[in-house]
Amino acid sequence: MGANRFALSTLLIVLILVIAAPARSFAQKGGGDTKSEFKGSPEKILQLANDLYRAQRFAKAKEAYVEVLKKDPSNYLATVRVAKCSYFIQEYDDAARYFESAIEIDKNANDTVYFEYGITLRVLDRHNDALVQFKEFQKRWKEDDDYLKRCKLEVNGCKFVDEQRKLDPKWRVTCLDINTAMGDNFPSVMERGEDDKYMVITSSRPASMKPDAKGKKKKKEKKVKESNIFESYNEGYSDLWMIKIEDDTTFGKAENMGKKINKKYNDGNATFSPDGMTMYYSICNQGKLGYGCSIYEAKYDSRSSKWGKPKLVEGLRGSKDVVVDSRGKVKKVATYDVHPNLSSDGNTMYFVSDRDGSVGRLDIWYATFQGDSWSEPQNLGERINTPFDDISPDISNDGNSLYFSSNGRIGFGGFDLYQSVGGMGAWSDPENMGAPINTTYDDLAGVWSKDDSSAYFTSNRPSCTGRDDIYWTKKVGMPPCEFAVHGTVLDKRTKQPVPFAIVLLYEYDVAGDLIPLDTFKADQSAAYNFELECNKKYKVIGNAREYLVNEEVFETKTTDPKNDIEINVAIELERIIIENPIKLNNIYYDYAKADLRPSAMIELDSLNNLLVKNPHISIQIGSHTDSNGGEDMNKDLSERRAQSAVGYLQQKGIEGARLKWFGYGESQLLYFPEKNDEEEQLNRRTEFRIQSMDYNR
Repeated sequence: MGANRFALSTLLIVLILVIAAPARSFAQKGGGDTKSEFKGSPEKILQLANDLYRAQRFAKAKEAYVEVLKKDPSNYLATVRVAKCSYFIQEYDDAARYFESAIEIDKNANDTVYFEYGITLRVLDRHNDALVQFKEFQKRWKEDDDYLKRCKLEVNGCKFVDEQRKLDPKWRVTCLDINTAMGDNFPSVMERGEDDKYMVITSSRPASMKPDAKGKKKKKEKKVKESNIFESYNEGYSDLWMIKIEDDTTFGKAENMGKKINKKYNDGNATFSPDGMTMYYSICNQGKLGYGCSIYEAKYDSRSSKWGKPKLVEGLRGSKDVVVDSRGKVKKVATYDVHPNLSSDGNTMYFVSDRDGSVGRLDIWYATFQGDSWSEPQNLGERINTPFDDISPDISNDGNSLYFSSNGRIGFGGFDLYQSVGGMGAWSDPENMGAPINTTYDDLAGVWSKDDSSAYFTSNRPSCTGRDDIYWTKKVGMPPCEFAVHGTVLDKRTKQPVPFAIVLLYEYDVAGDLIPLDTFKADQSAAYNFELECNKKYKVIGNAREYLVNEEVFETKTTDPKNDIEINVAIELERIIIENPIKLNNIYYDYAKADLRPSAMIELDSLNNLLVKNPHISIQIGSHTDSNGGEDMNKDLSERRAQSAVGYLQQKGIEGARLKWFGYGESQLLYFPEKNDEEEQLNRRTEFRIQSMDYNR
């Protein structure tokens, strides 16, 4: 996924994700045959880095450019290229840092860096900072071209995000457990009856790696070859995979659809006839035209339970002339025809193409089945298509809603999902589907349920498993007497969102026991939402790296069962500060004694719960005395008091390896001299300090 996002040509290819759709659908492993040895002068390493960059082997190119910067820290080209490579491989924090460094090296070297820096900041949800960069770019850029049009969209998008986040969410989103660390995207659904329902996905997971013909190894390359525009970074070729659907979010084992369907290069984005017996999908780099991607048809043989050999759909095939070398040689190649989607009656095919007649770089087209062949494809028009990229169409079951993704409209950033209603010839202006379906990352349409109440879609937001992941979304609108809870995970001290927090939902049963229900992986907005039932008791637990777990308990009581009710429950997390003393209330001792009072045991039970909920932390318990008695006696007494607290926690089941103790004696008095019994009591206290966050059993 995510290939040539900043591949800005000398013509009008100006935006990130210029060919994001090709790279998502069909990724190729790059850089695997290039040694990561960067020796020699900065000039020599820079030349190799540039070769890798042109070949779109961005992860390896980044390594080479970083090596250049070690020897020549002020090299502007290497700095910008590290930023762009970081963006391509979705290391956005690095991208922002290097774009900023490039501007510090030379503010006037390249005006488009301000635009690219702004795009990166939008992905990171730093919209105010992005606006500064976009406005600087607008001051510098004098041409009324696609750069400027794009920049205006991005500026309006920054304002749009702020407005949208004030609205209550209309959808809930869940990451599915079918995802891998590689690219998993563009789900479709194949049905041959209620008990024969499958999700078919495009994936570059390891089993999709395809060897050369006859299994022979490639000869060692003397230099880096140029890749075609559909190559990505560090991933395998994509295949189609089938997964049995048990229910909306429960699935069987993923199975590769086999060599007859999956060819040597990239295959993906399937759609099925109403009876599930015919499949249309795209295959790349096939046939006489070479390069490009075309739509193929495969038939299912119920007798052998196998798919037949795919055949090119001639009526949908496109071609165009492309200049292939510096001498102006022209070659006819296949257009980029992908993302086929069939109407529920099987008579209309929607797909994406860059063929002549497109409004933008990638447009949505359609064709109808007439007799025994497909009609001449028609562009869906400027109501749907923009001057940029409009992809991944999905037509609703009734044909009255079109779902698709676009980076050519005001939105959250990158690709957003949109809905247009009305039907063929009367489509309405597309409407952004809002958060949490859309994020500042790339969110791509998938397949909607027959009643449009839920869908599977693709996103590269970093809150799931891999680079591209498949999500399930469901409308918040509920039957009578159901609750929805939503909220934000906040830093307890700053009250700011804690990005990428995880929220667990539990229900109390009639016996008071906790039943786990659901998990929500928040994005950078730290917002979560769950659908609930009336008149029940629930608990939400928030968790994030470098924070202590916290929980909130609430009940969904209502006196009006006819109303849908939403409640807001914020979860505040306390940031872990190593070695910061945290006082344990009511851990006091009688004079000259180390025995725990009953009130102290209650407080230690709370500490025990904290350790159970945060099994990765280790602590030190420290005890203090008042100033009465000798220094040595007080040191010994405080050690025994700390030991008694540790012993109590061990009796409760906390591993001894997580617990240390220390007696401070009278060395850290809160009150000195003590004026009364109360101040002496307050000096006789116990604290704990978190010493590490990486304990493993």
